[in-house]
Order: sequence, then structure tokens, then C-alpha cells
Amino acid sequence: MADSTHDPIQPPPPESPPELPRVTPQADTPDAPRFVGHAVLVAVLTLVSRVTGLLRDAMLFASFGRGPTTSAFLIGFMVPNLFRRLFGEGALSSAFIPAYAELSRNNPAIAKRFASMCIAALLVVTAGLTLLGELGLWYLGSRAGWADDTLLAIRLTMWMLPYMPLICLVALIGGALQVRGRFGPPAAAPVLLNLTMIAAIVFATRGFSSQGVDDQTMRNAIHIVAVSVLIAGVLQLAWQLVALLRVQGLTLDFAQTSAPFKKMLWVMGPMVLGLAVFQINAAFDMLIAWGFAPKEGGAEVLSLFGWEMAYPIADVGQVVSLTGAQRLYQFPLGVFGIAIATAIFPALAHAAADRSAQGRAGFQAILHQGLRLSFFIGLPASVGLVLVRVPLSRVVFEHGRFDLQDSLRVATILVGYASAVWAYSMTHILTRTFYAAGDSKTPLRVSMTMVFFNVALNLTLIWPLGAAGLAWSTAISAVAQVLILLLLVRRHVGSPVDGSVIKGWARTAILTAVMAGVLWPMLLSYPAQDLSWLHCALLLTAMVSVGAAVMLIGAWLTGAQEIRWLRRGRK
Repeated sequence: MADSTHDPIQPPPPESPPELPRVTPQADTPDAPRFVGHAVLVAVLTLVSRVTGLLRDAMLFASFGRGPTTSAFLIGFMVPNLFRRLFGEGALSSAFIPAYAELSRNNPAIAKRFASMCIAALLVVTAGLTLLGELGLWYLGSRAGWADDTLLAIRLTMWMLPYMPLICLVALIGGALQVRGRFGPPAAAPVLLNLTMIAAIVFATRGFSSQGVDDQTMRNAIHIVAVSVLIAGVLQLAWQLVALLRVQGLTLDFAQTSAPFKKMLWVMGPMVLGLAVFQINAAFDMLIAWGFAPKEGGAEVLSLFGWEMAYPIADVGQVVSLTGAQRLYQFPLGVFGIAIATAIFPALAHAAADRSAQGRAGFQAILHQGLRLSFFIGLPASVGLVLVRVPLSRVVFEHGRFDLQDSLRVATILVGYASAVWAYSMTHILTRTFYAAGDSKTPLRVSMTMVFFNVALNLTLIWPLGAAGLAWSTAISAVAQVLILLLLVRRHVGSPVDGSVIKGWARTAILTAVMAGVLWPMLLSYPAQDLSWLHCALLLTAMVSVGAAVMLIGAWLTGAQEIRWLRRGRK
């Protein structure tokens, strides 16, 4: 193929935007072995974040149930949370890290001004966007004709939108900390959000009766939870600022920062959009589930282009079911997949800075390692989630006002999302590979194509499959995106998938099949939907333990390099 003859880390062609400054390798820069160590640290802290996040959602669902109030809150939280996921998982940092890293090594004084300039500019821009958003939401809310549920969603969005500039600043400061080898504070910051919201849920629902709660009391309580999101944003920003000031101060002197700032802006837009595809798809899933479901105080039938028909989504409570399923599949994705991608990016950037044959070989080796690790963890996670979907959903969410049928709805949707955890993980690796090579346009084009493809699938599959069709659309789009990116990355890496990668993938696939063969009889012997909650928890614990043991022992017996990489990373 013609693309395979290109220099793996050549800069973009002349018509592309100017690439970010390259980082100059030094003795303390991340290399392939050390990035695994950072990945393990990020994974451990992200595990704490994901556990507290699941606890937060479980308490929210148990306290408010699978009804319109919870759905309206989730819709309102979606916009600021979209920015939290997008920027918190590396899009903004991917544009900022290479420029800041080079300046930190070549001229620390300018690096300090550059970081200060970026923080100030981001604050001004996001504050302006928040103000415009508040005005737009106020205008929408003032118009008559909205269903009661929709009006509540608009008002809750207005309450939580100011969280957006706070979390964007948190993400930018987190990128600066990562360049300086401080991966802990950025990975731990989301825990503050979860703990603050948990405390607010406990406080807001302290007077709830088990016999029932009237709608107005429930709506007043959900507003308290919305306010806690803003409080959490302030705490997260203070946490990151303290960590940054320990290693570098800030200044109002922005001299000599114009050139690197402009270069960063030139590629930041494509980077943000390129990494946003899963978050955008998840947002579309929720909006479609809301828009194509009947609402209290709204029309009884769906009117679409002059045609009236039954709603394809049973009720707005499917927004809650979708959110629950998303939280469950994002747990292994966030703990392992995104952790690896977050840690691999600085290593790729440093390898790309070395224009020698050794540097090109190192760049390719790091990509191979990332692809193998993401598949080694992602494929068993995909299969395992599908197998344990019912006991997992019941154990996590079946409490209070969230009953067995609600849990089974989450489990049904989870099958679609979970089938492609390996693809979500691999896409993060491949996208950052393009960015490290100075190519921000290719992942942007692919991502935007996949967004349109996903929406088309959504609007097609919701009719036969209901809300589950939204999950399957996301999974199909993710697999398609991986295949396309693997083909296109050859212009930067001569052999993105070589014999070692194929061998590693094949070993992982065989071990995963063995794991499934061991776990399947356990499900047949103990149907999770017929068990008590306690017995479900025991079944889940047993299946996870057995599945992990099969994978780890099998990997050790077959000499899988992935095990050695992870063990070395913990040292």
C-alpha cells in the first residue's frame, strides 16, 4: 500500500494545520515501560472514581426511582457532564500537553506564562459560552407549550451549566500536572464530584418516606442535588490549583506566549471533536430516548413530519436505563481503557520527537503495546459484562425505588454497549497516535462521519429494538471506527498491526473464549433474575473472581507479554 511507505512520524502535509511543538526527550521523560506505570496509577485512582460514581448513581436511582424527575436531572446534567467526560478524558489536554511539554523543557519561564495564558483564555471563553447558554435556556423555558418533564429538564440544565467552565479549567490544569509527572491529582479529582453529590442526595432525601413522595417534594430535592454539582466544581478546581502551585506558579505576564498559543488553538478544535465521538454519541442516545418517549403533560402520540405514530421508546424512564447501562460499561473502559490511553499519549509524543530510526521504531512499539493491552483488557471486559449483566445490574442499582424490572431493563441495554468495550478502548489509543504524529484532521474526519452514522443507526434501530437499539448503534459505530483508524494510521506507522499484535490478539481471544466457557454454566445453574439480592451479589463475586483467574492464569501459562508489562508498570 502506498501509505505504508510514508515515514511513520512525518509532519502533516502543507495544507494541514501547523503541528504542535515537539517535545525533546530527556532522561526523565516517559518511555514505553514507564507509561504502563503511569497507566496503573491512573487506573487505580480511576477505579476509586468509578466505584464512587456507581455508588452516586445507585443512590440517585434508589432515592428518586426510574421516573421523570430522575430522567430530567440526567438530561440537565448531560451538557456539563459532556464537557467533564470530554475534557477530563484527554481531548483538551491532548492539544495542550505537547506545547506545554516542550516549553517546560526548553524555557520554564515561558512555560509558566503559557499555562497562565491558557487558563485565563479558557476561563473567559467558557464563561462567555455559559452566559450565552443560560440566556438561550431562559428563552426556551419562558415559551409556553412545554411538557412538565421537559420544563423541569430545562431548569435543571440552567442550574448545572456553570459547572462547565469549572471542569474545563480542572482538565487544563490536569494536563499541566501530567506533563510534570503528577498523574495522581487529575485522576483523583472526579472523586470529589461523586462524594459531594452523594452527600447532597443523602441530605436532600432525608425526609423521604418509603410509602411515597409527592412530585413537588421530589423536584425540590433534585434541585439540591443540582446545586451540589456546582459546589463540587469549585472543590475540584481548588484541588487542582493547589497541586499545580506546588510545582509551578501562575502569572499575569503572557509575553512570548502568542506563537505556541495560536498553534495549540489551530489543532485543539479537531482534537476535541476527534476524541468527542463517544461522548457525543452518548448524548444523542439520551436526547433521542427523551425525545422519542411520551412525557407527562405532553402529546400521547409522536408527530413526525406530519405523521402520527406510537412512540418507539416506552417512557422517559428509559433515559435512566440508558444512563445505568452506560455507567456499567464505562466502568472498565474508564478504569483500564482510558487510563492506558491517557498514560500512553506522553510516551507517544516523546517518541515522535525522536526523528531517528530508533525513535520511529519506539513510536511503533508503543502503539503495538497499547493496542495489545487495550484488547487484552477490553475483550474479556466486553464478554464478561455481557455474561454478568443481570447480577451486575441488580447488585449495583436494585435498591429503594429501583426494582427488579428496572434492573432487567438496564441489563438488556447493557448487552449492546458492552459488546464493544474493546473497540472503545482501542479507539482512544489510535486517536492519540494520530495526535502524537501531528495529524489532527484524520481522526476528526473519521469521528464526525461516525457521529452521523451512529445517529442514522439510532433512528433506524429504535423502531425494532426500542432503547436497546441506541446501545447497539453505538457499538456498531465504534467497531467501524476502529477498523477505519487502523487502515488510516498506516500513513504514520508502517505496520500498526504486525505479527506480534495479531498473536497477542489471538491469545486474548482464545483465553476469553475459555473464560466464557467456564462462566456460562454458572449462569445456567443459577439464573440471576430468580435469586435474592444477596445471592446475586455472591454469584457476581464468584463469576468475576473465576473469570479474572481464568484470564490471568491462562495469560501466565501461555507467556503473555501483557502480564509482564502490567507487573513492571506497578513497580
